[in-house]
Amino acid sequence: MAHSGWPALVFAAEHDAAVISRALRRGRLQRLARGIYSGDIHTPAETLTRRYLWEIVGHFFPQAVVAGPSAMQPDPTACATLYVVHPRRRPLQLPGVTVTPVPGVGPQPEDSPLPARLWLASPGRCLLDFFSQPEAERDLARLHAWWQAGGFEREALRAGLAGQAQALNRTGALAQALAFLDQTAQLAMPQAASSGLPALSVRARLLMESLIIEGSATQSELMTRLGMSKSTVSSGVQELQRHAFITVVEGAGRGAQLYQLSQQTGWVLGADIGNSQAMLIARSLDGRQLALRQFVHAASVQLVKAAADAIAALRQELTAFGPLLAITVALSKPVRPDIQLSGREGPSQAGLSPEAILARLALPAGVHIIVENNVNCAVAAEVRLGIAKGLKDVVFLQIGERIGSGIYSGGMLIHGARGGAGEIADIPFPWSEQESPGELMLERHLAKQGFLDRLNARRAPSLPMVRSMDALLERATGGEPMAMQAIAQYGEQIGFLACGLVAVLDPAMIVMGGSVGANWLIVAAVRKTLAAFSPHTTVAATQFGPQATVEGAVQLALEAAQVKLLGRAVRRR
Repeated sequence: MAHSGWPALVFAAEHDAAVISRALRRGRLQRLARGIYSGDIHTPAETLTRRYLWEIVGHFFPQAVVAGPSAMQPDPTACATLYVVHPRRRPLQLPGVTVTPVPGVGPQPEDSPLPARLWLASPGRCLLDFFSQPEAERDLARLHAWWQAGGFEREALRAGLAGQAQALNRTGALAQALAFLDQTAQLAMPQAASSGLPALSVRARLLMESLIIEGSATQSELMTRLGMSKSTVSSGVQELQRHAFITVVEGAGRGAQLYQLSQQTGWVLGADIGNSQAMLIARSLDGRQLALRQFVHAASVQLVKAAADAIAALRQELTAFGPLLAITVALSKPVRPDIQLSGREGPSQAGLSPEAILARLALPAGVHIIVENNVNCAVAAEVRLGIAKGLKDVVFLQIGERIGSGIYSGGMLIHGARGGAGEIADIPFPWSEQESPGELMLERHLAKQGFLDRLNARRAPSLPMVRSMDALLERATGGEPMAMQAIAQYGEQIGFLACGLVAVLDPAMIVMGGSVGANWLIVAAVRKTLAAFSPHTTVAATQFGPQATVEGAVQLALEAAQVKLLGRAVRRR
């Protein structure tokens, strides 16, 4: 934030040199590098450089492509040297980072857009650039780390690589890049087998997808669905039967055999572990629900133990359905999937870190494990299967014992730099001349216990205390004036928070959830408040109610298992 009247980022070319010089002498600007200044005079120059790196690079290297080793890093802005494809020849020296231009072809359709008119090299360009280097300069450890972290679709990448090599003038590297893809395919086979997921041929994957999406079918129907020959379907069916992935339907009558997904294919689990209650859902690979468990415990540590016991029991009960393939553990704390165990310590869940919670769950080896924030799971459920299905910009606003939000923007789940995106409890509150913001004050103000405390504090002495939010909502539903007025005022306060989220994120829909937020009276009050600010944003109650988080968790686990086995996620019709 600027503290001197100047913006946080100032380019000398856009201002009079004498004005810049005078501001420097007076201490109203600090110099970051040649031609770059900042009005934020208290933050270290290197911190500002990292914070505004894309804007700086976009100013001096417009339409550049971040490439080479920089494009293979999880966070290119953390590199000591940032390599960009650009015609400019002279490097740009900045505090903590040097931007080095390299020759090459400009942005291509496969490259990904970055802020400030920049681009990130596509996986295909990265591979071709890597194998264009002299052999002695290749960092194989970086290559394999990048490949393992990226989760790239090998076949799609291979199919487009020759065209990219031609467009990028990298045809000399094509053979080695293709050989690397072949090598990774071979290395992936033992790993798949060890996790209970054998590597299937393309024809077997397509047949299995068809049985998941459209249900059981005869060989003739599979031929028609997929446009395959009889011999291709027959060999694919035999392969799936060999792995016990499909079976013949019993009692289907005479005639052609009817095939369906086998019960023993495997199953996935979603585990919503909160602060006082937990819920587990198990589903088969085609999405059918196999089990639902829910329990409550006042102590977070005991709740985690109860969840561990329930998972162990489910593994015993569901042995007939094959191996546990994947599990998503939803936690009420910030989490990033690429830094799964870095959740912030805090008052939630007895201060246990995600790593400590996973250790206590004692999950079996070989199972694909996803750790995700609970409200992020809830918004994933609504976007994939619920009220917000098909929308790309959605916010899930949860109001109950605590408050939180999950954010989908541009079709992607937003985590933030450290997993804290959507942690609205941390918003400073209140802002006034009489009071100063305190830790989690907004949560204390909007969570249901804080509201009840304020309501009881200002009630007339002759009136009884309101001891339950459920009771108050029931009275308001019945038309009691005092209760209706209290709920309307409370919903308006939540609506103001929704307005803030809309101002920052501009979602197409806000989905209301939580033990309080999903109530129709609260939804109506939020909708009324928001309509005056943004009539273009829809407000709706969660389609899944209290199961929103666990439904999203099991869906993420299901997609992970399907991607591992089939190469992509599919849904039953």
